[in-house]
Amino acid sequence: MNCYKCGAEMRSQRARVPGEYAGEKLVVDTEAMVCSECGYTTLHASQIDPFTTELADAYRVKQGLLTSAQIRIIRNRLSMTQEAFAKYLNVGVASVKRWELGKAQDKSSDELIRLKSNLARAEQNVAVIKFNQGGEADEFSGGRGFSVIKLGQVTLFFLHKAAERRAAIGPLHINKLCWYADAENYRHRGVSITGARYARLPWGPAIDDYRMVFREWQRRGIIAAHGVDKLEPLQPFQPDAFQPEELEILENVWNRFKGGLRQIVADSHKEKAWRQTGHAELISFRLLK
Repeated sequence: MNCYKCGAEMRSQRARVPGEYAGEKLVVDTEAMVCSECGYTTLHASQIDPFTTELADAYRVKQGLLTSAQIRIIRNRLSMTQEAFAKYLNVGVASVKRWELGKAQDKSSDELIRLKSNLARAEQNVAVIKFNQGGEADEFSGGRGFSVIKLGQVTLFFLHKAAERRAAIGPLHINKLCWYADAENYRHRGVSITGARYARLPWGPAIDDYRMVFREWQRRGIIAAHGVDKLEPLQPFQPDAFQPEELEILENVWNRFKGGLRQIVADSHKEKAWRQTGHAELISFRLLK
């Protein structure tokens, strides 16, 4: 192939070629025909499709979207054909083929792919729904709608108390302390403090999906985790979030267990509500009566 400008021989090599995609002016490193004399650069017919894909991927990177290669990797990781992946996403197979061949997906489609193929992303979305939408008031929430603010503040209350005593306190203890705070308030006032739900686990009552809850609090900068058995408060405790009677319950629970946090697991196993609930099932606050 000869140069259209000077007639010298053109050779195929990597070159930076400008282009435009979805109104964005971009420059990509791609295989192109370059004149050995004047440097004129153009594309051979066989290079147009790869260039189009690379141009679309450059646009995707700039927009924070998955590239065509990343989408193929995700599909292969799920051991799905293009047809199966399209059905899984509830989109047409033509869309999947276009994405993998070089047509950029829109942001909503990109989010759909991430949500249905990335466990961490799916968990984060569940956490947002759980934290922002809350839950209904029923026997498993102690008759109160879930309050992420109050559960977070109860956790901070106990973490700050432990910090004052320079005592290491982790998820195991926080789960039990929060349970006892909600349980004691329910016993005295017929309603829990936080509206959190608790599941029966081998080591006692635990906040439902507590691992997800703690990870979300870490993501929001509320607490920090040091290993598996130490949590650190990163925000101050806000007593104004509670009624005086609720603050009294928190103080009573802490005073009961502050001298022997290990005892809290043994005591929780004696609770009728824990003993009469099946493994991994939600604990009904009615069993506290």
